[in-house]
Amino acid sequence: MGLLFALGGVAIFQQALSLHPLPGMNVGPGLFPSIVGLAMALMGTALTIQGWIVRDEAEEAPPLITWFAVGIVVAIIGAIVAMPFLGFLVAGTIFSIGIVLISRGGWLSALIFSPIATAAIYFIFTMVLRVSLPHGLLG
Repeated sequence: MGLLFALGGVAIFQQALSLHPLPGMNVGPGLFPSIVGLAMALMGTALTIQGWIVRDEAEEAPPLITWFAVGIVVAIIGAIVAMPFLGFLVAGTIFSIGIVLISRGGWLSALIFSPIATAAIYFIFTMVLRVSLPHGLLG
């Protein structure tokens, strides 16, 4: 599994290198996929090496599909669909609240954490990286 993860990371990294930056942008569209692909390749390699070194008796693995995993996937799909209409700030805050609640966090922590995290991510992408994010309702 680690080897497949590493190969997937290499493929993502290779494809991300072919993305050319847009004129006037400091950061190209391939930066984030390059970082993710490289991290996947490194972590997959580490998992592969660990699998070769540590050979334990086969133990029963936990189920791959859980309600938590399904909730995360549904939240991601919902954010992708809603973002063009609601904008990053609204959709990101709703997404963050959902993730905190799915992770068994309380409503208070979700309502405090989510707007702060969304605003921080918005600031990093728009002001530091100069990446345009969807405005949606807030125009």
